[in-house]
Amino acid sequence: MKLYRIHIIHMDDPLQNQRLLELVSPKRREKVIRYRMPDDRKRSLGAGIILREILRENGLNESDLRYSENEKPVADSVFFNVSHAGDYVVGVSSDCEVGCDIEKIRKAPMEIAQRHFQAMESAYIQVAPDRDKAFFTLWTLKESYMKMTGKGMSLPLDSFEIVRTTDGFALGKSPEKPCFFQIMEFDGHMFSVSNEKDFAMAESDFEDLPVAEMI
Repeated sequence: MKLYRIHIIHMDDPLQNQRLLELVSPKRREKVIRYRMPDDRKRSLGAGIILREILRENGLNESDLRYSENEKPVADSVFFNVSHAGDYVVGVSSDCEVGCDIEKIRKAPMEIAQRHFQAMESAYIQVAPDRDKAFFTLWTLKESYMKMTGKGMSLPLDSFEIVRTTDGFALGKSPEKPCFFQIMEFDGHMFSVSNEKDFAMAESDFEDLPVAEMI
C-alpha cells in the first residue's frame, strides 16, 4: 500500500497560475475551472495530480481508466482511491480493493448519526469525550468502506456497522465485502482507509507531493 498527500495551502489558485492546469488532463482541467471557490479548485486539481501520479507509477495513464456503474475509476493492474477535504487531498494505492476518506474535524452534524448510523455507532459517539472527533472517525470509516465496495453513496449508511474494538475498528454486520480498517489523525483532519487485506499505516508513510516543483 502507498499513501499520497497534497497540502493545498502550498498551492496557487489554478486560475491564477495556468501552469498548474497543465499538470492534469483536459477533462480534469474542465472540472477544476468549473468550481467557483479557489480552495475547491485546488482540491480538484490535487485529486487529478495524485491520480496521475498513481497511474504513472504503475505504467498507466488516464486513457487506461474505466468507470464502474457508480462512476468509480478503475484500472486493471492497480487499486486506488482519492479523497479531499479541508486543507488536504489524499490518495491510496493497493494490490486489492481499497477506499479512503478524509474530513476536517469540525462541529459534527449529529442528526446524521441519529438518523443513519447503527445504534451501537451512535452510542459510541454519545459516550466519547470528543463527540465531534468520534463522529468524523466513524464517518470517514464508513465513507472509506462505501468507496472500497465500489458502491459509494448508493450503499446505505445503516446497511453496515463499524465496531469499536480493543485494537481499533472492525466491520460488523454488512451485506458487502469484508475489510480491514486503519485511521489516522493529523493537523485537525481524520483520515481512514478500508482495505480487503490487513495492513498498517503511519503518517510517515505519506508521500507528500511537491506541486510547486512539478511546474
